[in-house]
Order: sequence, then structure tokens, then C-alpha cells
Amino acid sequence: MLKKALALTLAISCFGPFVHAQEREESLVMSAGDSFRRNWNVTFFSIASVSNMSYGKTASGDRSLESYNYFGFNNKIDADTKFSVRLPFTYNTSGRNKYDDQVAATADLQDIHFAYSKYDLGYIGDIDISGNVKLYLPTSPYSQNSKMVTKVRFEGYFEYAIGRFSSITYAVKPDIYWQRQTAYFDPETPQYDDGGYKKDPRSTTKQYSFENYVEAVIDINKYFSVKPKVGFDEDWYYSSDVEDLEGSHVTRLRAGLGLEMRPMRGLTFTLGFQNQTTLGSYKGKDVAYWQPENTQYSLMTNAYVF
Repeated sequence: MLKKALALTLAISCFGPFVHAQEREESLVMSAGDSFRRNWNVTFFSIASVSNMSYGKTASGDRSLESYNYFGFNNKIDADTKFSVRLPFTYNTSGRNKYDDQVAATADLQDIHFAYSKYDLGYIGDIDISGNVKLYLPTSPYSQNSKMVTKVRFEGYFEYAIGRFSSITYAVKPDIYWQRQTAYFDPETPQYDDGGYKKDPRSTTKQYSFENYVEAVIDINKYFSVKPKVGFDEDWYYSSDVEDLEGSHVTRLRAGLGLEMRPMRGLTFTLGFQNQTTLGSYKGKDVAYWQPENTQYSLMTNAYVF
């Protein structure tokens, strides 16, 4: 049970669901810069949410609001190709965190990354194929503490368009991690008054991840779309002989629904909720779907800056 607990804690703590937003919204926002005949533009992305509570915890007061944000500096190589440098940061308001501890407001730099985007990789019948390759630098506190060297993400999108905005997309996103160590000590592990830790502060590092999902964009009118989504996340973790921790493989089912709003060209908002269930028993209990503590509510923003 320990290896599952460690893997689940790490997965929840690293903004996993936040940074996996589909690139469709950003590509629409970036295209707004084309109307000014510029080969470069700056965009802003943000997703704000209240995180899930840690296993067995309930909030006793106002929750802290967490947000993952970045400014994208984008260069248009040709009509279908763009290169971006993204400067991400998190900002968390004061309040009760996932452990029900009172925390102050914080802001931290996250992993700076480079993205190469190809919006036209051809067709399979009427299915449009696009993709991205992303390279991440270990500039976040988490990556530096866990001694990550780099991460490479490959993203592929297979989209069947229905009208101007409506579509059905199948997305695949494998990640490969290069690590300098197979385990690390989490300095944010909550402690008792006597200095003891409320859970094991040791965690193993990731080897690979694989996300795949199906998302529909159902056009209501030119301003609003409904976006149901369902898929799976897979994470593989190293074992550590030094810390005597076993490796693990964690599978999570994610399902959600969003309402996309396009008030003007170059600006989109998406209100959504998402439920995440770890498949397999946890602490001796069977899998329980659609538990309130596993549901997150979020607001995603994509904006063209200049």
C-alpha cells in the first residue's frame, strides 16, 4: 500500500491535471496575431482551481485557490508551424491547503519549456492530425528538489471537425523523464507539533507518463461550446534501493465537462469540473467513483496579449 500512497501523493502534488489542457484553445488565440501580419506574438494562459483534498481530509475553512499560469512568446515559422518559449509560474492564495493546514499566499517559478507546434501533419480521411514537441527545463522548486534533468513531451491530436468550432478529438501525450535520482525528500510534507511527519516524506521519481483522452467540442453558437472529456492517465515510477521503496504504476480515470466562452477573438474562457479516480485498491478500500473529494472545479483562460 505504501508505494500506491507515495505515487498518488506525487501525482496530485505536481499540477498533473492542470498542465494537460488541450492546445486547441491556445492555437485559436495565437491565430489572432496573424491578423496583424506579425510573425511573433505573446499569449497568456492560466488555469485556476481548488485542489482535491488529501486522502481522508476535509476542509475546515476557506480553501486556498491554486493557479498555473504562463506567458508564451511565440514565433510563426510558416502558416502551420510555430515555436514558443513559455515562462510558467504558480500563484496560490492564502487559505486551507489539501492537508487542511493554513497556508500563506505563494508564487513560484515553474518549469520553463520550449514548444514546437505543427498544426498540419496531414489527414487520415477527414481526420486532421496535429502535434507538439515540448522540452522542459528543471526550474521549478519541485524539479530542483527531485533532481530532474529534463522532460520531453510528445503530443498528438486527431481531430474530426464538425462545423467551425465543433469537433471530436482523440489526444495522446507520452512523457519521458530524465532524473538524477530515483527518490527524493518532499520538504512540504506536513508535520505534527512534535516534529514528526504525518506521512512518509520520501517519494520516488517518475520514469514515464502517458495521457490519452477523447474530447468533444459541441458548438452552441459562435460564443459558447460544451466540452465533455474522458480519458486515462498512466504514470510509471522508479524503485529506489537506497530508500527501500518499490517502483509503481498508477492508472487514473479522468472525466469532466467544460463550458467554453469566446467573447472576442483572441480571448477564451473555459469553466469546468473534472473528477479523477485512481484505479486499483487504496489503503485496503475498493475503487470508488465520482467521490466529491476527487472533483476539481476550474477556470481556464487563454488570451492574446500582443
